[in-house]
Amino acid sequence: MSPKVAMDAVRRSNRFRVILNLPLRIGLKQATLVDISTTGILATHAGMLKAGAVVEISFTHETQKFVSPAKVASCTVVGLGAGEGGATLYATRLFFQNMPESSRVMLEALVSDAVT
Repeated sequence: MSPKVAMDAVRRSNRFRVILNLPLRIGLKQATLVDISTTGILATHAGMLKAGAVVEISFTHETQKFVSPAKVASCTVVGLGAGEGGATLYATRLFFQNMPESSRVMLEALVSDAVT
């Protein structure tokens, strides 16, 4: 019998690699968006985030501002001394929760632009 897979470990939608390094904020941390989907993001940043914590994600794309709470699914070290000022660099996977409608519309447009 195969082991049960946790639902937060299963990709729930297609992710799209970001062409430019898009700066964003995860809580109070400066971060860089790596990829994005309609359900979550992967970002790199300095400083660890606790799995299970809920943080606010925000970024600006063109003239629109995106803001949404998100749950930290995982946070792993990707580079010792690779961050700004020699800080340890982490990669964090986050899933959106209770996203405001205005942010959902913006995100769906951003992701659909990446597909075409």
